[in-house]
Amino acid sequence: MKINLKKYLIVLLGALVLSSCNTDKTMIAKGVDLNKYGYASIVKGQTIHGTETDIEIEPGIYDALEATRLKMIGEHRLNDITEEQKEQLVLVKYAATSDEAKSTLSISFEDYMTGKTVASCRSSNRFALTRQKDVNRAIKKLATRIEKIWK
Repeated sequence: MKINLKKYLIVLLGALVLSSCNTDKTMIAKGVDLNKYGYASIVKGQTIHGTETDIEIEPGIYDALEATRLKMIGEHRLNDITEEQKEQLVLVKYAATSDEAKSTLSISFEDYMTGKTVASCRSSNRFALTRQKDVNRAIKKLATRIEKIWK
């Protein structure tokens, strides 16, 4: 009976240690009214796109944003929108890192008119059997965070 209790305590301690390594986070800038925003556009920064992981997560980011109240505007259509729409627009930027041990995804929402970051999210996953499963789980966790911000 004592051996089973020791095993149980070791497993419990391990779970606590692993859960304390969580790097998931959501931040909203002080004094920002997110209700004023009604539009979003994913912009492709030259320094953060192009990795294999970036390409893998882009469809998940689009899907997550489409599940919110924000209306998507393509990056190439930004010159065609009205000034009123520009006042309600957030630019979406994201980055990803992934290796065999961990996948981390970050996304930020910038006010189009001021350039101020109004919100950001980060999600990660580790200890899946494959890197692809880590990426997929991190995408799901990030999508949940995005939906909570922009409900």
